[in-house]
Amino acid sequence: MKTEKREFGDWGEGQASLFLVRQGYEIIERNFVTRRGEVDIIAWGADPRLGRVLCFVEVKTRTRDDGFAEYATNWEKIQRIHRAAEYYCYVRNVKVDDTFIRFEHISVYANRDDSSVSFKKYVLPAY
Repeated sequence: MKTEKREFGDWGEGQASLFLVRQGYEIIERNFVTRRGEVDIIAWGADPRLGRVLCFVEVKTRTRDDGFAEYATNWEKIQRIHRAAEYYCYVRNVKVDDTFIRFEHISVYANRDDSSVSFKKYVLPAY
């Protein structure tokens, strides 16, 4: 049985996926889970300088009065995302020497008053 918090998070991941598609991304996988970590969304994106980029996206969903989602992804979480991404590339035979890879974070903010949704997207640090 899913908790209300988990259902809200799943809803936010769906909203983030739609947001990315509108930005021109191609979603190739959601909720990739391994013992090493988890990635919410894996997608092909584009960069004007690099061309096609494989993006590993962390999503955090909050209501407007529930704080800043950006602060919920700490360094430990970023390391787990990186480990999961390394494993994903291994099991999916991604040629990492020939593939540009980017780690991103999307904050999804739901406004319960008017049912609007807003997004903040930024690139996570690579290590």
